[in-house]
Amino acid sequence: MTTATTDDAAALTLDPRQLRDDLLVLRRVSRNRMQAAPASVARNLAMVRLIAHHWDPFGHTRRAAANGCAAEERRWEILLACADPERSVKQCYADVVVYAGSVRELVQALHGVARPGTDVPEVSLAITAAISKGDFPVGFELRVKQVAAALRAPVETVRAATSSLLDSGALESRGRRIFPAGSLEVHDALATHIADRLRAQIAAGIYAHSSRLPSAKVLATTFCHDAAPVGRALRILDADGVVHIGSRDTKVLHPARPTPRPAPAAHDNVERTSCWSRDTIVATCRVAHEQWRRRRPAPAEVLHGRWQDLRSMAGQLLASALTPPPDATQDLAALARAAELASAPLPDTPWLQQWHTACLAKAISDILPLVPKEPR
Repeated sequence: MTTATTDDAAALTLDPRQLRDDLLVLRRVSRNRMQAAPASVARNLAMVRLIAHHWDPFGHTRRAAANGCAAEERRWEILLACADPERSVKQCYADVVVYAGSVRELVQALHGVARPGTDVPEVSLAITAAISKGDFPVGFELRVKQVAAALRAPVETVRAATSSLLDSGALESRGRRIFPAGSLEVHDALATHIADRLRAQIAAGIYAHSSRLPSAKVLATTFCHDAAPVGRALRILDADGVVHIGSRDTKVLHPARPTPRPAPAAHDNVERTSCWSRDTIVATCRVAHEQWRRRRPAPAEVLHGRWQDLRSMAGQLLASALTPPPDATQDLAALARAAELASAPLPDTPWLQQWHTACLAKAISDILPLVPKEPR
């Protein structure tokens, strides 16, 4: 094994074969618990120090190449500090294993950047380009491992790139979750969209004057989300004088005027007149709801096609559903809700479009028991 100094490290290239061989050595040192004899511990420590001496200059080169990226600089500083060749290590099995693990992390990081196109600045540009193309739509969470798989980049490099993009404002976070910029505004707008749907449903007579609205928890099941945005939507309607939130329930004050709807887009005019089987309707609703539950983005053409299919399915079911008796208020409300959602416009962002499609799928599932089954 040859060693490199800090001065000539920049002139050397990373040898993938040497990286793989050293990783195998470090794995053996970390995992072989039978070599805990003093002589074996001393021999393993010397081998690990030799590997650390060899790759330490390359690590410093990578740290210098961070080009002011704070997250990347911090990552390499931590790796280099833990794998310092001059680090004091007791000659006992446990301490040698810990030190070998630190050196292994440094070598693994160098192995990750040995391939072209895996530098943090390059990965940052790739993530930004993917967001611009719509591969990572606004509103949907960026999961580091999924991004790494999509870009074929090391996980740690993607993690450093996302941290850099968070600092620059290209990404934003809520808790530990990371999203493209503008996502939090879209999430917060969900309450307004729920308020619009409730306002339209009140105007359609689904909830009559002076009647009690279901609780936010019950309404949340029809809107395929938790109760928090539903509660905000109710407060919006309360401020508009449509409902009154009391200490024990929420009452409809008077029929609301529906929110003016924009003119339908070109794809809204496409009508599908297929006769759908019950199994196909169930499967389509399940896919729409599951994709929203997992928050997995769908291509625009797939999402619009599914929305049109669901509208056609809703029309077919509404035409063939049995008329419930007047006292079956829940069944009557389910039919009216399905009709309202099927005629409602699709929102303008992928995240809200997928939510709206899931709500329509839920409404269709609710009225499916009211439709007679086809004879076998």
